[in-house]
Amino acid sequence: MNQEGSMMRTEKNQEGSMMQAEENQVMEQSVVTRLLIAGGAIGPLLFVIVLLIEGATRPGYSAWHNYGSSLSLGAQGWMQIANFIVCGLLTLGFAIGLRRVFRTGRSSVWGPILLGVFGVGLIVAGVFVTDPSLGYPPGTHISGPQTLHGTIHGVNAIITFGSLAIACFVMARRFAGDPNWKGWALYSIVTGVLVVMSFIAATVVSALDESGVLPGSPTGLLQRIGIIAGWGWIALMAIRILSKMRSQVPAREGMSES
Repeated sequence: MNQEGSMMRTEKNQEGSMMQAEENQVMEQSVVTRLLIAGGAIGPLLFVIVLLIEGATRPGYSAWHNYGSSLSLGAQGWMQIANFIVCGLLTLGFAIGLRRVFRTGRSSVWGPILLGVFGVGLIVAGVFVTDPSLGYPPGTHISGPQTLHGTIHGVNAIITFGSLAIACFVMARRFAGDPNWKGWALYSIVTGVLVVMSFIAATVVSALDESGVLPGSPTGLLQRIGIIAGWGWIALMAIRILSKMRSQVPAREGMSES
């Protein structure tokens, strides 16, 4: 038993060393890869900033009560539509860059794929605008008729948030065995749980609101908790990768000078 345990620990250490060596090698990436990774930081952060500012300043809109996607409605709706599409494109690019960085090892395939699905989901959310709900835009009913594009938007939301949550759990497996990412396994799991619980909670209180049981529900607040957690996770991961890339440049320059 002791011998088997020792062998398992040795294999795990070897796998961690291989992933660390691979990441160090990949830090010699091209400018294109660096730009793709940078998009993973810019897109989600920009999305959250626009969402919060628009939610706080849009007339008749309540960040406490209304879904973030409802900002796509009305005369100023183009801003949130563009926000969805830009963030989706940048996140999709980040997924490609992440695949270039994590070439082998745990979650090297499924992590980027799931983040790519998430990016596509954001683009779809911008193209297929949500229906009016929870009294926004002003003058509409709490629950209006469902349109085709609104139905697509609703189904897509499940896929989008679901792929993000699963990506957190999948990437946690990689981080758990990679000494370069100490602490990120737990952070990723907590983020995934927050995204799932936030989505479920917002959906439930929204349904209660529409049925008249819980008027003025905190649907918007609950949804924003998951958005800030999930989008922030992507941005911080991208920033960390960029930091590691920059730290490799002086090291290589020092080696060339010597």
